[in-house]
Amino acid sequence: MHRFPIKWFVIAIAVAVLAFAGVRAIQHKKAAEAAVPPAKAYGVVVPVEKAEVGDVRLTMPFLAEVQSDSDVQIGSKVTARVEMIVPAGTTVKMGQLLARLDAGDLKAKKRSLELKIRQIDSEIKAKAADLQSLEKTHERNRKLLAIQAISQDRFDAEAARIDSLRASINALRSSQAALRASIREVEDTLSYTTIHAPMTGVVSKTFVTAGGTVGAGKPLLSLAGGTAKRLLVRVPDSIRPLALIHAEQQCRLQPLHSSYRGLDEYSCPLPIELPAGSRVEVRLVVWSGNGVLLPRNGLLAIDGKHFVLTVAADRATAREVKVVAEGAEGLVVDGLPAGAEYALAKPDILLKLMTGASVIRADR
Repeated sequence: MHRFPIKWFVIAIAVAVLAFAGVRAIQHKKAAEAAVPPAKAYGVVVPVEKAEVGDVRLTMPFLAEVQSDSDVQIGSKVTARVEMIVPAGTTVKMGQLLARLDAGDLKAKKRSLELKIRQIDSEIKAKAADLQSLEKTHERNRKLLAIQAISQDRFDAEAARIDSLRASINALRSSQAALRASIREVEDTLSYTTIHAPMTGVVSKTFVTAGGTVGAGKPLLSLAGGTAKRLLVRVPDSIRPLALIHAEQQCRLQPLHSSYRGLDEYSCPLPIELPAGSRVEVRLVVWSGNGVLLPRNGLLAIDGKHFVLTVAADRATAREVKVVAEGAEGLVVDGLPAGAEYALAKPDILLKLMTGASVIRADR
């Protein structure tokens, strides 16, 4: 019999001791980690406001040019035949008709577009009826297919026909939307075929006679006024100002139906102690009405959509709203009921609230 070497016996004991020590160390580590309290979730301190419905006036800062009313040149925004124009030397009042341009082509174009819309509407109704009938047949054939009373090819052909009809209806509706946009453009152009006096004065000169043709951007007549001053603003087509405010004085803007370097011109008479040609800071009223006004830090924009973080108790919920108008005072939105509480914060804070962080109301 061979004796078991003592050195192997010692090694075996050492390995066992090390293994036992390792197990004990792991157990102690797990116990220590289990004893550590979980990380405390902290809330977010934000101001909370209440939505209110009221009369809102939105404005935006702008620069206006001081002009004298002694001589104003009025031009046309469209190329058309002049049906009527007041003769030189005629005294006119503010808002009085100065010239009327031939709108026959524009009206005919509008009627043609409206006719196309009605025709497309008839096509949509016919295709919708076909689609409804085919869908009913397809649903009945689904049961027949289950018992192999019809072929799979026939069933698939019906499904393809249904998809084709749906795509055709959607395309027709898109065409209708494009035609309606064209009608709005025509109606906008039609508004420039009647030109009214932006002030009281005397027609000092006419550049075209009745029956003649005026080009877009070309002058029609000059209007001489009194000694009063007026403020002129030039704005892009996207802005339709309602009024002008200067030094707490408000006046209603009158479109001049003329443009300068692609900008529409508006003016209003206003007493001002500045020489003609001066530039002054004004505010343009771009929206007025009844609605819910939100500050800019009350709205969160994500992928082209706008959300308000409404607050109930200590939790915030994202609510999608529609921006009706915006100005220096904030944004008017639709979709937020009166009395609803909402959070005010920068976008990163609002995003944190969307992830579930609790709300701590800031002291006002």
